[in-house]
Amino acid sequence: MSLELPTNKKYHVCFTVDFDAFSLWLGPNQVTSPTVLSRGEYGARVGIGRILDLLEKYDIRSTFFVPGHTTDTYPDIIEDIHERGHEIGHHGYCHERPNDLQRDEEEEVIDKGIKSIEDVIGEKPVGYRSPGWDPSQNTIELLLKKDFVYDSSMMADDFTPYRCRVRDKISKEKPIEFGKETDLLEIPVHWSLDDFPHFAFSEEPSKGSELSSPSKVFEIWSGDFDYMYDKLEKGVFTLTIHPQIIGRGHRINMVEKLIEHIKNYREVTFMKMKEVANFWKQNKYV
Repeated sequence: MSLELPTNKKYHVCFTVDFDAFSLWLGPNQVTSPTVLSRGEYGARVGIGRILDLLEKYDIRSTFFVPGHTTDTYPDIIEDIHERGHEIGHHGYCHERPNDLQRDEEEEVIDKGIKSIEDVIGEKPVGYRSPGWDPSQNTIELLLKKDFVYDSSMMADDFTPYRCRVRDKISKEKPIEFGKETDLLEIPVHWSLDDFPHFAFSEEPSKGSELSSPSKVFEIWSGDFDYMYDKLEKGVFTLTIHPQIIGRGHRINMVEKLIEHIKNYREVTFMKMKEVANFWKQNKYV
């Protein structure tokens, strides 16, 4: 894939969407409560449309990480997202955390998710985001085996993509021995740039149940973007949002405010993640 941008475009913004729907609760914890599952249904009935309309308004193309379970449940929505020019990335099948799986089980889940996406949009995903941002020691090798171009699950940097390693030797008794760098690009993420920790209500007080105000989150998100723009010569600002979370009116209004804030800056391009991965590789930034 060839991608050419004006040479003054040094900063990339990825508004990524994790479209989990039912899988977030059904997969890891096998929750079947109608009220709990309805939170995921809200994402499909209400939230996803508001996100798509907002992106359309500002002519932004983004990356949607979608579990196979969501793709199989809502194929018409996934097809619509794809036809609008957005990228569909892999996000497990039913939001299974790879760290909870054996290697063969994880590979089966990856294959199942690929098939679900390919059956609906006619092409295989090239990007992967681990459910729960919890890849296993086998994940990178499996993604390379399946010809993925990039991952977006880890946090060893903030605004600078880097190459994933395989076969690190982890020990508490002696220094870590770093493994070999691979061709798989990591586009890093962080919990502070995810809507879930800020806005997701939990019925379990030990997991936190205080809901942040949009003004507080705007300050955090815009502050990180401003730092990247002011301090780095180039960088990728990656935001992660969920339809069932960000789709609420006061929150989607905040996202629009953030888009307008970012668009006030020069040398900034909103991009799909696969475009970022190819651009950084082509220009030998990594």
